[in-house]
Parts: sequence; structure tokens; C-alpha cells
Amino acid sequence: MNTAFLHVVKEPDLARDLCRIADDFDILGFFHHFGSSCFAMSAMLAQILSAKGYQARVQACYGEIWKDNGVFYIGYQGFAHEGQKEGHAVCIVNEQYLVDFGLGTLKKHYDPDFESALVCEFADGAEHIAHTQLDNGADMLWRTDWISPMVELELQSQELGIQRILAVYQDFQKNRVAYLVKKMFADTPLMPIPDAPLVLRLATAA
Repeated sequence: MNTAFLHVVKEPDLARDLCRIADDFDILGFFHHFGSSCFAMSAMLAQILSAKGYQARVQACYGEIWKDNGVFYIGYQGFAHEGQKEGHAVCIVNEQYLVDFGLGTLKKHYDPDFESALVCEFADGAEHIAHTQLDNGADMLWRTDWISPMVELELQSQELGIQRILAVYQDFQKNRVAYLVKKMFADTPLMPIPDAPLVLRLATAA
């Protein structure tokens, strides 16, 4: 996976851990299956980073992409795509970085080549909580002046599903080498993600 988005992370240990997590999520197909579920992706990332000793939490927000005087919203009130909930969620790490692993909606509705993950410096209390300039020249901002009440509700309702997906991730950590060797010679996933109904629910909840 392209992890150039990590260039803003100054701490080598955190950059290494985020790179490893992103690569593992990519190998396991989490970005493909759950990338549009920002709630689930942010909750999983926060739990994984917390277990590694970092201060990590889920932050409700919404996103904007500005280019040529036009704006594309992510999770803003009245702008949810069909089958999705209003609101967006990211992971805040050490109160210093905003990590967004839930950008699948942008791949579907904005640019199919959009990054699966982004990391920006966190600026709590400012007009926006994070900002980055994208490769296409657009500016992406994360804001908290409006927060959807659906975020907390979805995090609660998805808790069981999130734990089941994390169990897949944790099992992979214990069997990494064996999994990767077998994957080279297999046409089907060797470590299946949870059942289809759960996948469908998580994929439409962001």
C-alpha cells in the first residue's frame, strides 16, 4: 500500500506502526470491504493504537474538499449518499495527528484513485481540526462545527461487528508469515472476513 501519506508523522515509532497497520488492513481487504464505514475503521484503528500504548480516540466530524470554488462534502448534514448515514469519524492520535482510514466514500463518489488513508496534523480549537492539500491541488479540511448525532449511535450499534473484524486482524498478527505464504498460492481468501450481512451493514454505515 502507498503510505506516502505518513510523511507528516514526525515520530518514527508511530510512523512505523501506522504504516504496518495500513499495510495489514490492505492485505486483509479491510480498506476494500470497510473503507466506506468511517465509524468502524476509526474505532478499530483507535483500539489497535491504544493497545500499542498510544493515546487514541474516535473524533466525530465532517469533511470538505475545496477546488475551483466548488466543495465536496463528506458526512455533512444533508449530503449523505444513498444508503449512508450523516457524519464522519476519524482517529485522533496523541492529540497531535488526525488519521482518516474511512475514505472509501470518496473513492466511490469523488475520485476512484483517492487515497485509502490520510494523516494530518491535528489542530483542535481552530476553524478546522485538520487540513491537507491533495495531489490534485484541492484542499481537504475536517471540521467539527457540526457533528452528526448518528456517529455515537453507529459506533454503539457496530461494536459487536467491530470486535469480530478486530479478531480477524489479531489472528493475522499471530499467523502473519504462514498467512502470507499461503496467500501466494491461494485463489480465495484464507482468512475470511465476517459474514456477508455484517459486511453489508458496515459498508453502508458511513
